[in-house]
Formats: sequence, C-alpha cells, structure tokens
Amino acid sequence: MLIQEIIEIEGNEFVHTYSDANKYIIQNETGDKYIDAIDIPNIYTYIEGDEDIPPEEDTVEQADE
Repeated sequence: MLIQEIIEIEGNEFVHTYSDANKYIIQNETGDKYIDAIDIPNIYTYIEGDEDIPPEEDTVEQADE
C-alpha cells in the first residue's frame, strides 16, 4: 500500500511517500520510479508499482539519506 505522511524539515512541511510492501513508487506526472519521495505538498502524485525494491538497493539508498 502507498503511504503518505507529513514530515517537517527545518520548519517546512513536506509529504513523504513510500510503499509499505517494499515496491517502487511511480510518479504519475513523469513515470519515474523511486524508492521513496519527499515533496512539497500537492505537487506530485504517485502509485505503487509492481516491481520489488532489491534488498541491496534499499540498503544503499537509506545509507545515503
């Protein structure tokens, strides 16, 4: 399922979007796929893709954050 939550970064609100099923998310406006996304509210929309995030990619991406 696609999860969206409001997070605060340096006093500004953003929307954090991710899949709770370890799937890539697909941005509707561009078709690009992401592990997760942090956006200004009401700018982009997403759907949950069918492709699983490989365990090694999930680990690398989180290490960079």
